Amino acid sequence: MHDPRKPRALKPRTLSVMVLDTTNFSRNLINDILRGLTVTNVHGARTADAARFCLADTPIDVILVSWEETDGLDGLGFVRELRRNSDDRMRRLPVVLVTSGLTRQMVINGRDAGVDEFLAKPIAPVALKQRLEMVVETPRPFVDCAVYLGPCRRRKNPADYHGDKRRRGERTAGAPLIDADELEAKTPIRMALASLRGACAQLRASEPQTLTIAGLHMKTSKDLASAAKDHALLSALAAFEAYLSVAGPLGKMDENVTSIGLSALEQLATLPQGYTAARESVAMALGKAIQKKLAA
Repeated sequence: MHDPRKPRALKPRTLSVMVLDTTNFSRNLINDILRGLTVTNVHGARTADAARFCLADTPIDVILVSWEETDGLDGLGFVRELRRNSDDRMRRLPVVLVTSGLTRQMVINGRDAGVDEFLAKPIAPVALKQRLEMVVETPRPFVDCAVYLGPCRRRKNPADYHGDKRRRGERTAGAPLIDADELEAKTPIRMALASLRGACAQLRASEPQTLTIAGLHMKTSKDLASAAKDHALLSALAAFEAYLSVAGPLGKMDENVTSIGLSALEQLATLPQGYTAARESVAMALGKAIQKKLAA
């Protein structure tokens, strides 16, 4: 069995990946994206106990840990426990932390826990492939000392910094490395949805002008989706617009429903249209959630 810290060429069809995520929807979405990258050997785990069982029973090459503050899973605690595992190969396995709340402090805490790389939601397939390349082709050296167990925390990578003072030898001269997440966030539809998210955060029944502003950003988003002939995104936008038109004027915007809706729209805007199954499942799940809320 190969050393998980020995650099090798990424061969998706032979890669074994475990996805630890508490929600079926998110876990299946990551699974669909991985399959789109031709990674077919994917193992899902809903809890830390299920992940431990999978690791003990199945040879795994890379672990994706999806962690949110509200999901009840101590993702960083799982990584710390993994790094203390008595099985040397298991504790050296590369870990990618997947989250929608990626902050500088989370990166610091994650690195201290032993996380290799980070991936922000909504997930861009090109960004996920980039992280797999990082941990397989250029894995961080493993440090085993009295005060720390895990991948070396000193090496910079494209997900961290792109400036001129990046360490020599870690980038091609004159060609700064641009992270795929940053590129995806700057597309017209993602920028329009970011504006829609900002407008939704300001919605108040006593401030009807904010609903008008949200409506304008919604129209821009729908126009962009229509121009791209993105039927899944158009369907999801129509469902979210229906929710806004009912809950907005009454000042009864449910924070959880709004967050789920906007996150689903952003995920659809990030997934290429070739990921048909994944996109349809996102749009369908959003439609059902909003329909259920409006019927309540």
